[in-house]
Amino acid sequence: MKLLLSLILVMTIALNCCKSFRLDSNKIDYSRYQNQEGQQQCFTSSGQLPTGYSSSYLLLSFNGNYPTASGIQQSSFLESGYIDIDFVNNGNTKTKGSFWGFGGNSTQYVSVELNGSEYCFQQPLTFSVPTLDGLKYATDFEIGTVQCDMFESKPSDIGNSSKAYLLVDKSKCSLISGSTENINNTPSGYTLTNYYYYTTSSNPSFFKLPNIFLENHPF
Repeated sequence: MKLLLSLILVMTIALNCCKSFRLDSNKIDYSRYQNQEGQQQCFTSSGQLPTGYSSSYLLLSFNGNYPTASGIQQSSFLESGYIDIDFVNNGNTKTKGSFWGFGGNSTQYVSVELNGSEYCFQQPLTFSVPTLDGLKYATDFEIGTVQCDMFESKPSDIGNSSKAYLLVDKSKCSLISGSTENINNTPSGYTLTNYYYYTTSSNPSFFKLPNIFLENHPF
């Protein structure tokens, strides 16, 4: 019902604001993907890979596959935030203000504010840090008029339960969008992540733990 009402609203706005309107489906040329046409421009060698990156992101998950202690589970949610990844100096990923993960010592740190007090937790790192190594070029693709390389990846923490794709702007080799699709008899589900204000380096200041982690407080 919500989908029907949304479609009615979209069509009402379009018909009132334009002189002509057409809604159709199956207009994406999937044959280009199947035939693997195009020419890879980005990440053609290990020397072309960035040393890290930072970006704002928006993640939408509809029944997507995620690793848990009891195996692959599905989850639906909307998340936005900031991510900074350093492939060189063992500082791997951080959601600004609350979570830090370091591959060098396989440790994650969580900071939580509750009723005006700040609490910190130190735990073993519970997931693999995403990398750009091992990407497999699939084809050329377009978002609007932006020419992209499409890469296929296989995140180790979700195994063979999902297909994962990454779209990279050909002109600047910047991440634009990533998506996954559940496969191999897991329930249907998808995720979509868009990257904004992308830069091809990490910010070292974002990997400095707050003082509460450095003082003699019990974890």
